[in-house]
Amino acid sequence: MERFLNKESVQNSQNRARRYIRILCVLCFLALALFAVLCLLTRTGNAQSMLYPAMAVMLLSGWGVIALWLFVVEPARAEAQHLAGLAEAEPEIREGRFSLTADSFRIPKSVRIRKARLQTESETLSLNVNEKLAGRMPPDDSLVRAEIVRKFITGVEVLEPGPVPVLPPKHSRLRPVMRGLRRFLLPAVLWGFMAVILTGFIFGQITDTSPENKITIFADCEVQYAPELAEKLEKALNGTVRMVKVHPFSYAMFDTVRLRQADLYIVPDSHLAEYREWFSGEKGPAVYDPAAGTALLESYFNYVPGETYRLYIGAGSVHLEDGLAERSADLLISLAESEKLTNK
Repeated sequence: MERFLNKESVQNSQNRARRYIRILCVLCFLALALFAVLCLLTRTGNAQSMLYPAMAVMLLSGWGVIALWLFVVEPARAEAQHLAGLAEAEPEIREGRFSLTADSFRIPKSVRIRKARLQTESETLSLNVNEKLAGRMPPDDSLVRAEIVRKFITGVEVLEPGPVPVLPPKHSRLRPVMRGLRRFLLPAVLWGFMAVILTGFIFGQITDTSPENKITIFADCEVQYAPELAEKLEKALNGTVRMVKVHPFSYAMFDTVRLRQADLYIVPDSHLAEYREWFSGEKGPAVYDPAAGTALLESYFNYVPGETYRLYIGAGSVHLEDGLAERSADLLISLAESEKLTNK
């Protein structure tokens, strides 16, 4: 009799399950390590470009973990538990005519099986065959002696082989693929949403900080290449703050509190009366004045032609007392003037 259940098969199944679990843990660790490295390499100037690789790492590694769990680890654990449970029970030996159905289904939290019938002299037994063993079963209508544990066939001896079918039964190769896709689709979609939200949240935390640890500049015009300008000013501040943020007014359109707490403003004279109470000084230095020929930071701020724009220190800035707001304004002007000379 060919037996499919013994101490060696149980031990091999348990070892295989543990090995797959270790592989899963290693994959999770490597994914987290790579994500952490990307976070550590992220700074103000490259935050936007680093966001997408980090999101891809989170998304693809999550899909890999889901696939490995669904199709490798979890089935291996289920089979190990299934075999260990069968090994604890006493087998019985029955003889009869054997036949196997083509369809398979999975027992919840256990193995995938195919149903078998064993026609004995006194009754017809409905039995289970592990789908992995279906290829080792004899042809239908064979007379067999079967070892049975808890309605599972764990061994078989052919006493009289049945007729070999002229054409073997066709099993669709597409069916298990579609079945796997259905199992994978829902968790994959859910993880896709979670990965995007989680990565965005984490990058929001590492690329922003409290007002005490940053300098915020708001401009009443369109802004371009803001991360590059912010990074240059960060270097000029030489570590006195964690980061610099440069935004157009539209960035905080529905958050006037954030606007009022800015450290520096770039505002045209035509809007001075509207925002005057936000500024600590009466009249700031001009950064763009067509009449006087002043045009600073044109690479970053799309000034409206004909308008005069000035730089103001915010009255609500938390850096008024420590002087960082004023120092940042002076450094911004110096940086703009040095860039203008370099471009010439």
